[in-house]
Amino acid sequence: ERLERLSKEFRRDYVRELRRLLKSARIHRNRVAIVIYGLINFESYFKGREAAERLRESDRTLYPRLDTTYKYFISFHPTYRRNLIRLAWMVNKELYAMVEELNREFVQQTEHIQLRYSDALATADLGRAELLHPIDGWHASVEGHNVLANAAVSDLAPSLEFLRIGDSHRPKPR
Repeated sequence: ERLERLSKEFRRDYVRELRRLLKSARIHRNRVAIVIYGLINFESYFKGREAAERLRESDRTLYPRLDTTYKYFISFHPTYRRNLIRLAWMVNKELYAMVEELNREFVQQTEHIQLRYSDALATADLGRAELLHPIDGWHASVEGHNVLANAAVSDLAPSLEFLRIGDSHRPKPR
């Protein structure tokens, strides 16, 4: 099936580049933390997009560039959304498996490298129209960027701890 092939090709290409990065990190002795974030939650995103489309139907001044998305991304058209949601899920599954594989190959043998998969973006709720940009309804709005940033940052604690960054690693005042 086409989606399965695409997700496998993605993994092959991504793992090749990440393996190069890990080989370089293994040579250098400083601590390295790499977080691989899953793709955004397209199912939730499309709920927000559908809400924006409904708002535009009732008021044509809203989201004036909403339809331009379809020129650039055919897969955003309502007919193809289910496949895009499925492909994103498959890619996230591949990213997770890739991290597990590379952890066995590199990280378990190298104490100064941490490699983690995070589903923080893949589980972030983007299902409201106000999380999309008011012009194109495609890009994230300021509030949408905040949702994504908060999700990403919320999953950094294990990496910061590994890198010894934060309050627990600062010398105690005398």
